Amino acid sequence: MTTVKRVERIAVAVVLAILVGVPGLVFSYQALRARNGQRGEILVVARTVERGGWRPARIVVRRGQTVKLRILAEDVTHGFQLLHFGVNAGAIKTGTTRVVEFTPDRVGDFPFYCSVRCSPLHMALMGTLVVE
Repeated sequence: MTTVKRVERIAVAVVLAILVGVPGLVFSYQALRARNGQRGEILVVARTVERGGWRPARIVVRRGQTVKLRILAEDVTHGFQLLHFGVNAGAIKTGTTRVVEFTPDRVGDFPFYCSVRCSPLHMALMGTLVVE
């Protein structure tokens, strides 16, 4: 009897470790990946509007500051355009990143958007670059 109870306790401990440990590892990995981008880069995640859209949807930078955006197409192929500063990343395949670099020369709010048809709500996939 005691051996069976001991095995049950071990099994419960293993199941709990998996249920708690796996999500913890996934979230830790994502945070570490976002933090460990190249120095000075801003990680921008592109998802269809149905899955949350751009993250962050609002990016604030300073005029004259060189900006590096590392754009991750998380769920499907996306694109990235910021026409006011001549930025066009082209198609970014699912699970890959593309780095764009530019220096904003004027102050204001500028829209960026997905340039690859990615979902039925593609036209709503927009964000804002705020240059102070």
